[in-house]
Amino acid sequence: MNQRVRKTHQQFMDACNQEARRVLLNRRIVEVRYLTPDECQRQMWSFTGVAMVLDDGTTVYPARDAEGNDAGALHGVSGDGTDFVLPEILCRS
Repeated sequence: MNQRVRKTHQQFMDACNQEARRVLLNRRIVEVRYLTPDECQRQMWSFTGVAMVLDDGTTVYPARDAEGNDAGALHGVSGDGTDFVLPEILCRS
């Protein structure tokens, strides 16, 4: 990767990190649930994924890609080192 591309990529990553911190840092998750059929319809999604509601009313949820093409699974590792997946499931009205 040349220096110019590397600098542009780093600037993009810096902006993404700044936005993620703005939305998530020091927030508390107050509710965990799957998106409702109405929320799926708003996104024009066939599937639903896990949603986290924060203490300021913000709702965050995974998507398949940055364009928002349907719900995505949430993968993680628990504090004890166990892998987990919260799958996307078919959203039914």
